[in-house]
Amino acid sequence: MRRMGRATLVALMVLGVTGAHAGRAGEEPWFGPGEKAVFSLDYGIVNAGEGTLYVRPMIDYDGSRCYHLRTRARSNRFFSAIFRVRDQADSFLDADSLYSRYFNKHLREGDYRRDVEIHFDQKNRRAYFPDGRENEIEPHTQDVLSAFFRVRAMDLEPGMEFDLPTHGDKRMYPLRVRVLRREVVECTPLGGEVDCLVVQPFLADDGLFKHEGDLLLWLTDDERHIPVKMRANVPVGAIEATLKDYRPPGSALEEDE
Repeated sequence: MRRMGRATLVALMVLGVTGAHAGRAGEEPWFGPGEKAVFSLDYGIVNAGEGTLYVRPMIDYDGSRCYHLRTRARSNRFFSAIFRVRDQADSFLDADSLYSRYFNKHLREGDYRRDVEIHFDQKNRRAYFPDGRENEIEPHTQDVLSAFFRVRAMDLEPGMEFDLPTHGDKRMYPLRVRVLRREVVECTPLGGEVDCLVVQPFLADDGLFKHEGDLLLWLTDDERHIPVKMRANVPVGAIEATLKDYRPPGSALEEDE
């Protein structure tokens, strides 16, 4: 059951790109403070809870102006009786260069507890941990949450494939992304039928998606690249996240969002 909880949070976090494929790099991205996307999380025919992506107010971190990104996954009352999930992750995305400055996540899945915090020094290519450990990182390193928003600031076309240097809990790994095809998806919060791009991220090395299943994402085929649907296949079935509410940048957020 713990794998299901991990896949739920990962489905709300992971996707990205860097390097020469940056498309609109240097231009102001479409997303911004106040944006909020709420997803219904379904495990087979059972509604398991709700997941949310936020863009919180801009902050200054280590001398850089940053987007404060947040994602949460919460099991509902029914599913919590079987397996309770209370996960949250935060990322500080450099507003000028669109790479990660800071990342933390707090996982509460059944009896499982895990807390991760990473400070990224992109200039000196180091990742620092609260316990004193540090790792070397590659240029333009992302965390799994900042990477998702990075891809929203670029042009995507079917047939594209690229790798992203990403830092997980303990080390660097290559995250490969494929843009598979275009599809039309019904999405009530966005007004009905929506043209989407189907995107598949997976680890090029030994890691989560290679061993635990595939992840597909449906993003609107426009400059916004709003996530409309996500599907994670896990050994015990599939988890789907379907957009059920959307607020554009500039919307008011609650204090605890």
